[in-house]
Amino acid sequence: MKIEIPNRQNLKWKKILLIKPNSRVITTNIYHLPFDAPPLNLTYIASYLVDLNVEVEILDAKVKNLSYKQIRRKIEKYKPDIVGITVFLSLTINICYDIAKIVKTINPHCINVFGGRHPTALPDETLNVEDVDIVVRGEGELTFRELIIKGSPENIKGVSYKSNGKIIHNPDRELIKDFDKIRYPARYLTKNIKYRMYFMRFETVQTSRGCPHSCKFCYTPIFNKGLWRSRSIENIITELKLISYDRKITDIFFVDDNLTADTKRIESLCERIIETKKKKEMNDFKFIGQIRVDSVTKSPQMVEKMAKAGFFAVFIGIESTNEEILKDIRKGFTFKTVLKAVKILHENNIIIIGNIIIGIDLNATEKDLKKEIDFMKKIDVDGLNFTILLPLPGTLILKELEEKNLVMTKDWSKYTYLNPVIKTYQLSPKKLQELLFYSFKKYIYLKNGIRSLSRLIKTRGLLYIFNPIRNFSAFYSILKVNIILRKFLKRN
Repeated sequence: MKIEIPNRQNLKWKKILLIKPNSRVITTNIYHLPFDAPPLNLTYIASYLVDLNVEVEILDAKVKNLSYKQIRRKIEKYKPDIVGITVFLSLTINICYDIAKIVKTINPHCINVFGGRHPTALPDETLNVEDVDIVVRGEGELTFRELIIKGSPENIKGVSYKSNGKIIHNPDRELIKDFDKIRYPARYLTKNIKYRMYFMRFETVQTSRGCPHSCKFCYTPIFNKGLWRSRSIENIITELKLISYDRKITDIFFVDDNLTADTKRIESLCERIIETKKKKEMNDFKFIGQIRVDSVTKSPQMVEKMAKAGFFAVFIGIESTNEEILKDIRKGFTFKTVLKAVKILHENNIIIIGNIIIGIDLNATEKDLKKEIDFMKKIDVDGLNFTILLPLPGTLILKELEEKNLVMTKDWSKYTYLNPVIKTYQLSPKKLQELLFYSFKKYIYLKNGIRSLSRLIKTRGLLYIFNPIRNFSAFYSILKVNIILRKFLKRN
């Protein structure tokens, strides 16, 4: 991976502001729950700028819950030459447009650059908005760096832009194939911000990009062009050691789309974590990750090592209990595999949060879905989320639903997991939402409280459970979730 070093430092854009929008300004929805993740994508982008003769700042408007007026004041004070805005969720695209407009009203000559999965999937639509100047498609690190060095989007791979009223799409940039050489995120730019997952101080780490599977509802394989790329074990260990300098961080969320794509790799990683912890070279981190159930059944010994290394919770995509639907959406495993994986994970005292998609079966009736919801009460997962099928831009499922005239709106601000934007052959959007409410009423979101508490004690200890500050934070988080859900149910 060749990194261009400019011979001269007389750059056109010297003050760079990278912005994560505040999704809370939309409405009360599930994205307002007590989960504020670090803007890992922006810290990766920033790491490729800090060696240039420029100033870089990150404005996390979400974690700070900033209003438009507050964002405006921040921009006025900083006076950027170029602003990079990440569209991390399609539902935030209108908020991002609003921020771009604010930038232009302050300084019409400031350049607005949009990046992320939504602009990558829809570059023309994004650039058709007057206040958007440039779209960075795909991975942004090398593309944005080259843009800053050259001071122009011309001939830069991975860039779309406007010129004389026309939209120009430069060729795609190749993905970073040697992911082991990617720079560490510039976390110092967000060091003074406390990121929390409910009641836990945490940091995010990405050990790989992409996924070797091709689920129809997922944009990951398309964004990553079907490639899965991983970092070496020692490279990851070094990053965990660096994070350990902040002694207040207790938890690490591995944000890989498919952490366990290579089970042998995760076994080796866990062995090194155990070894490094014994030498007291890193914090006694506890870990959370997104994994596939077929990797669990394929390698039970991997799960044992994960538990010993400090994994206490995992997210799994169940999606459906119907074998034909799992096959149709290209999930790559059966529901029997889910049941086997749940047993293996719980034998190792790992908490499981699963997900079921309402509307993924286009032929399912109301009776069918209620039966599925009721059936899942018998499955021993610790937490269970039901969401409505969300056909995100660029996914195969969106194309398929459009061909069948089942997509009801392209207002991206409505594309939340709580708001139906589709219908099925059997169910209207209203009926899909009623079924979602039915699932809310059937489940407390930690549904097997006593058993889950027992697992948590075994993995984190009594001191963790009975810490008064943590208990207060946990109570506040649960109360906040309940208030949000009650408001949502009452309003609808």
